[in-house]
Amino acid sequence: MANKFVESMKSRLSSTRGKVTFIIIAVVVVGGIIGGLYLWNESATYVSTDNARLAAPLIPVSTLSSCQVISLDVDYGSYVERGQRIATVGQPRPDNVSDRLGFKEIPMGRANIEAPVNGYVAAVWTYPGAMLGAGSPIVTIYDNSNTWVSANIEETKLHRIQPGQEVEIIVDSLGGRKLRGKVVGISASTAATFSLLPQNTTTGNFIKVVQVVPVKISLENPANDVLVPGTSVEVKIKVR
Repeated sequence: MANKFVESMKSRLSSTRGKVTFIIIAVVVVGGIIGGLYLWNESATYVSTDNARLAAPLIPVSTLSSCQVISLDVDYGSYVERGQRIATVGQPRPDNVSDRLGFKEIPMGRANIEAPVNGYVAAVWTYPGAMLGAGSPIVTIYDNSNTWVSANIEETKLHRIQPGQEVEIIVDSLGGRKLRGKVVGISASTAATFSLLPQNTTTGNFIKVVQVVPVKISLENPANDVLVPGTSVEVKIKVR
């Protein structure tokens, strides 16, 4: 029986069609083995997630007292340096409402509002001529010198993460460019802990849901690209 099977296989392989079929099967098998080894190595070497975002300090620039905006010198996306004038404001004249609102007279007590840090204007909250109360924001600046990644890692993989591990970061807003970074810290609570509607099942019907824990990753940006806070990135943390 075995001899007949061997002879049959030799006969099939001796034909051109049989050889082509054998080669195709061999390529598929070898490719499957290589692909499986690659996936195993990736899962053993890295912890990956696309549930990650760029983050940076968002600094509101506000007024200290009631005032009127005389001029606004920046717009969305403007780059500003520390000490650069952002806006000019003045105390309105209380004795003449029409002059105050229509700029028929220049408001007294003019003052310049300056940028507290180097960075980009992320939001503009007012316009020339607007009346502002004390503490009202004029613009919001994000400090581009201190940008990091906040990655949400599944709790089942958290035991593999440690500060200092190297990270490969793929930035969507830069066309998939790869940057480098390192794990800085791991949150002591899950992302759901600070949710407005935290999960709290009080019935007997409970379905276990895998939680995620925020991990802070430093970011090296040697090219000084414009990194927009809140945009998506993918991270690969090297764990071995």
